[in-house]
Amino acid sequence: MRRIVVTASLVWLLSGMGYLAFVRAQANPVAPGTAAAQAKPTPALPLAQLQREFKTLPFKAGEKLVYEVKYTRFPIAAKVGEVTFEYVGEAEPPGVPATDEAFFQRLDLSFQPNAQERYFRLRASAVSKGILIALFGIDVLNRYETLVDRQDFSARLHWREIKEGKKREAQAALFEREPAGVNYKFTDLTKPQAEVKRKPLPRAEGMLDLISALYFVRLQKLKEGELLRFPVSDDGVNYVFDIVVGKKEKLKTDCGKLNTIRIEPKLFGPGQLFARQGEMTMWLTADKRHIPVKLIAKTSGGTASARLLNFKNNCSIVEPSKAELEPPAK
Repeated sequence: MRRIVVTASLVWLLSGMGYLAFVRAQANPVAPGTAAAQAKPTPALPLAQLQREFKTLPFKAGEKLVYEVKYTRFPIAAKVGEVTFEYVGEAEPPGVPATDEAFFQRLDLSFQPNAQERYFRLRASAVSKGILIALFGIDVLNRYETLVDRQDFSARLHWREIKEGKKREAQAALFEREPAGVNYKFTDLTKPQAEVKRKPLPRAEGMLDLISALYFVRLQKLKEGELLRFPVSDDGVNYVFDIVVGKKEKLKTDCGKLNTIRIEPKLFGPGQLFARQGEMTMWLTADKRHIPVKLIAKTSGGTASARLLNFKNNCSIVEPSKAELEPPAK
């Protein structure tokens, strides 16, 4: 049970929304476009017009954000790990680093995009740390990478290597446009002769994975009172994510008070990423980069929180640039 606490904390923080659960539930998963997905209760808010085309991104290649993840449930209050997100930059076909060629061979995965395709490359990792980890011998060391289509920011290829205790797993998801589909492959890395398992799923237009979903939210206009809705595929299951955009708030941080935008991911309940009931809040900087600086998620099982670490001694990470402070030219 304690292993699930830590793993769920890290993995859910990795999704960019933050959630602590004792059990990672896949109850009633639904595919975008199905009757079950359409019947899902949603807030009575206007849908935001999603931004899909970007000549340039508001954050520079090499941007790395490191978050401290904490778990609280009386009488426990402890750090359980760190999660890192990195925008690596633009990539041309095939976009896969040579160091992962053996990884792809193990999954029997062939990725052959056309020569005209261009991508943005995203990377993330989750590492367990802290006293709680030392006491119970729980270790997590996961890495994730995603290529998103430069044309519309939809996911094109996602791969991950999972190391959680004795568990070692490789996974990849190929997002195809024609014919539309998401093709998953999984294998157990502790068994060299283990069969590669396959799972095909339908692909909705503009579908994302968890990592690209975080960056996709950062790229939106985030107008108060609107609802962001988009399809996401993760770990062999399709979902529809709803994100409510809230008010602008002053948030106290190590770099003083920051102007932020509050958002509320509505991802709890039947058919959602987690079946358990709960609530979560995330604060993004109010400039065009929309850097996540804080997150809190509460359930009956406890509270997960995350805060941006690597701007403590380098506040320029969250300070707007001179160009952002200057009024637009008339």
